[in-house]
Amino acid sequence: MLVFLFKGLIESSKSWLNRALIIQHYNPLLQVSGQSESEDVKNTQLALAQLQQGKKEFHLGEGGTTFRFFSLLVSRYPGTWILNASPRLLERPQLELKSILEQLGVDIIFESQRVQLRSEGWKIPSRIFCQGNVSSQFVSGLILNAWNLPESLDLQIQKPIVSEDYLEMTIEMVKRLQMNIKQTQDENYLKLHIEKSKQPVSAQPFIAEMDMSSAFSLSAAAVIAGHAEIQNWPNDSLQPDREFLNIFKRMKIPYLIQQSTLTVSQCESWSSCKENLNATPDLFPVLAVLCGLGQGRSYLYGAQHLKSKESDRMAKTIELLSLCGFKTEIINDGLAIYGSSSTKDRTQSVLFNPDQDHRMAMAAGLLKLAGFNLTILNPEVVHKSYPHFWQDVGLSI
Repeated sequence: MLVFLFKGLIESSKSWLNRALIIQHYNPLLQVSGQSESEDVKNTQLALAQLQQGKKEFHLGEGGTTFRFFSLLVSRYPGTWILNASPRLLERPQLELKSILEQLGVDIIFESQRVQLRSEGWKIPSRIFCQGNVSSQFVSGLILNAWNLPESLDLQIQKPIVSEDYLEMTIEMVKRLQMNIKQTQDENYLKLHIEKSKQPVSAQPFIAEMDMSSAFSLSAAAVIAGHAEIQNWPNDSLQPDREFLNIFKRMKIPYLIQQSTLTVSQCESWSSCKENLNATPDLFPVLAVLCGLGQGRSYLYGAQHLKSKESDRMAKTIELLSLCGFKTEIINDGLAIYGSSSTKDRTQSVLFNPDQDHRMAMAAGLLKLAGFNLTILNPEVVHKSYPHFWQDVGLSI
């Protein structure tokens, strides 16, 4: 039975917009076209507006890109800056931010619910060394704020680089606005040379992409119990999560793209998959649920950094699937999921705490669509990225 029918537009990508908003700070005449009601984007917009008003203290919420990008932005300017953020966000790995800022001559002090920066403006060294094995957001933040510098900037990023496609997304965005970046690499390092840059320039409005992560969650919901027609599907995308359609192909999930509309409908069954999610860790919770509801043994691997997200997503995904009776097995750096292995009575009441993680809440929502009597604590956490998710998939939560 179809639970929902969606025909409409997906909001702009929060990953894209947060990058574009930081860039726009360096040229307010740059037109950025796009809209998102996600809390992460709203927090970025508010902080940038308050900076223009001369404020020194900001509230940045729970967003990793908001916090990391904005920290590097305000560090460009002399002064003492107070950045308030959720304790959960500050518990996530931030030592790389400290390392980068200290190399730029900026002092940073972490407290339980805020960070204090003391800066005299960037003091650019001959080379900045970065670690790539926790998150690419730190390097992205550095690049996004490398406008209007008096001299060139050289970065040396140690491999492996997790979510490297998001770093490539950042590089491509700034290149489109005439930042000159030269890339070289060897077995151990990615090296970036950023020429002394003026302000970002574009003769045309900088138009946001729709959010691929949201499109995936909605499309996966449609596979289970609905019909979705996403009417602003792009011809191309910089977002790594565009890979979900190739995953659908491998899982034998049909879809149709016609005249800028992606159509996905309820399926009776679908195949297992084996996927390396190093570049697309945000797909993990929802894809794991699809694997559980599909056929055969699936294996999702390559995303060791899942524990550094809004929650420990590996542990929470195992918990969610286990609560609903699905068999899983940790193998090396991945998770084996045995499709259709649940014999649990779906009418039996189950309580799940997504642990303040929007993507875990959406993954739990998919199991509700599949008929499990699941109660999700704090379902409003989806406001972080996809505020209309429950409405779009026909769930009254």
